[in-house]
Amino acid sequence: MNETHFVYIADVYCPWCYAFAPIMQKLAAEHPNIPVQVLGGNLISDAITLAEDVANSPGLTDFWREVEHASGRSLAGAIAAVEQGRDIRLSSPGADLVLTALQRLAPGHGLDQIVALEDVFYGQGQDLFTEEVFAALARRWSIKPEALMSEMQSPATEEAAQAAHDKAAALMGEIGAYPSVFLVREGKRDAVSRGYVHYETVAARLEDAMRDLGVDMEPGAACSWHGGCTVGRHSR
Repeated sequence: MNETHFVYIADVYCPWCYAFAPIMQKLAAEHPNIPVQVLGGNLISDAITLAEDVANSPGLTDFWREVEHASGRSLAGAIAAVEQGRDIRLSSPGADLVLTALQRLAPGHGLDQIVALEDVFYGQGQDLFTEEVFAALARRWSIKPEALMSEMQSPATEEAAQAAHDKAAALMGEIGAYPSVFLVREGKRDAVSRGYVHYETVAARLEDAMRDLGVDMEPGAACSWHGGCTVGRHSR
């Protein structure tokens, strides 16, 4: 992808990414001529269960409620899943395989696809890795469920998912700040978001980038927890 485009890096199990999804959708809708390349994350690199995640992270639902408060978006599905003790598997590489398979079978819908995957857990409180969820996702993009399952098991899909992971890691640098949004054009790369920020901040940074006044962040730089960033506007 050589033309001007957004690179959007998000992890299916990142609550800030779920909170940021409407902002990214609004950004894409306001700039329909700028395609969005979506890369998955690696937040939960080793597969675990939700119960294990809760045991390893005391106060997890309190943290999610902080995300709700800061962003204004409900994470009720995930919170209910914890409170009801639902048996849910969590795996970022596994989710990336689902995302990559959907992208390969129904190209051009990457943003909608990752938003749908995030909603399975945070919105609906469901396990992504079930036949029922796979079937629902497949139907949404007019794919046969068996075709989606087959694509997920394809070596080519595994290679594509790994390549996307490597690209995301290279762009983000040492600190994996999810979500991250970059504007890429004419060999330039401007950071529009590194971590969760509100729409007004994203829009202002994008305007700066379009005027060659972008933040042009170094890999590894990151936004603070509630969206304040240490970088700012500058002349190139």
